[in-house]
Amino acid sequence: MNIVSIQNNPGQQDYLLKEDDKTVLKLRYKNDLHIARVETEKEKRVLIIEDEGLLRTRLVLKNEYGVRIGSLNYDNFSAAHGTVDIENTKYRFDLKQKDSLELQVYKRSRRNLIYRCQLFIGNNNSKIALASLIIALTWYLFLKGESQEQHAFNEAIIL
Repeated sequence: MNIVSIQNNPGQQDYLLKEDDKTVLKLRYKNDLHIARVETEKEKRVLIIEDEGLLRTRLVLKNEYGVRIGSLNYDNFSAAHGTVDIENTKYRFDLKQKDSLELQVYKRSRRNLIYRCQLFIGNNNSKIALASLIIALTWYLFLKGESQEQHAFNEAIIL
């Protein structure tokens, strides 16, 4: 599973998420408008990404009508890990630099890995463009229901 940056025009980045050589998510992020156009196999959406907060870095996700549907919070002012909340479903993300940049997405805690992909995004991507990519990927997982289908037995109730 790869995310490939296919085009870096001034003011916008285009990304493709491929699973087994099949494109499942297209993202076009416009820097000046803070708008991400996201397209999956079944749905096309315009997502607005805005900064919020003074001390903590928080990005708010709104739909095309301006209704808040989620947010991205960085842990300890680091762009490498944090949480994404989409319609009261929490995901954690972690960016790791190994041979290439790898994004890992977890459901609620770091013990419940639900998605992993390699990022081949080049060098001239902004922090907010990378955040839009993380938000779009977690939104795709939310739509796909990936978090509910995998790792159903990793949770236990301790009395």
